[in-house]
Amino acid sequence: MKQLFIILVAALVSGRGVAQNDSLTLSKAKWSSKTLARGAVWRSVHFTHNDLFGSNEEINIIEITKKGLRDVRLVVAHSDSLEKTSQLASTRHALAGINGSFFKMRGPDPDNRRDLNGVPKLEPSRLAVNRSVVYIREHDSVIAENPVRKDHKRQRDEQGSIVLSDTGVSIIECDSLDLNWEHHIIARDVMSTGPLLLLSGLELSIPNDAFCRNRHPRTAVGRKADGTVVLLVVDGRAAESAGMSIPELQRTMRWLGCVDAINLDGGGSSAMYIRGEPYDGVVSYPSDNKKWDHEGEREVANVLLLESRAVR
Repeated sequence: MKQLFIILVAALVSGRGVAQNDSLTLSKAKWSSKTLARGAVWRSVHFTHNDLFGSNEEINIIEITKKGLRDVRLVVAHSDSLEKTSQLASTRHALAGINGSFFKMRGPDPDNRRDLNGVPKLEPSRLAVNRSVVYIREHDSVIAENPVRKDHKRQRDEQGSIVLSDTGVSIIECDSLDLNWEHHIIARDVMSTGPLLLLSGLELSIPNDAFCRNRHPRTAVGRKADGTVVLLVVDGRAAESAGMSIPELQRTMRWLGCVDAINLDGGGSSAMYIRGEPYDGVVSYPSDNKKWDHEGEREVANVLLLESRAVR
């Protein structure tokens, strides 16, 4: 029994040491950066030699300070026909954009079908019917509702909401028993998603299931105590970048200084767009084509865009 106790303590101490090393690796990283607007900066870094979480990682973030939100704003945009993040951003003349929350694809999900060797047969688009499977509000108009369930309980992808108004950005926890709760939120744009990662500086409990446990490309939004907003995309499913589990994503957002953070749709949906950059503005390495390049973007139903306040 004493020997088992010593082994457990040693494992705990070792785990803490690894986490501390990863935290230092992230904090000391040499990020490349580009100013998008006053108070809005795009940063990127590529960890090689298995330096972060024992793996290679390609991470892109956009940081918007509270003062920066006077000149730019985050908005929700949607496509009923499904479009790539870069297409939606370019059409709206956005400064930048990331993929949004969960939706129903028009064919088999490549994330779950490793046997697919080509483009799957797609269902026809139904215009005026958005394929998002969570609550989406854009410019005061409800685009999609949470699905109705017999038990009236929320799923993991409806655990929280990103709330966008002209005065700032908030990440909040939704009422677990009220699927219509978002209707009471007073804001211009609302996007429900999940799971929640951080709330008021605390790490929230993460389910121990394959979705959370396995490494995938991930997209997340966070908020620092001073009001700075962080948009993050980490690439995955490649030797150059493994992706992250949800606990690893949770720690990364905390190490970046976030007190609130939430996960968005990931996998082949994860993508970041920066206006004026090569490859039609795609700066991440979307994984749907199973190649390490900028060509593997997936068509999505909703996105988060960074716009100049002069656009609308």
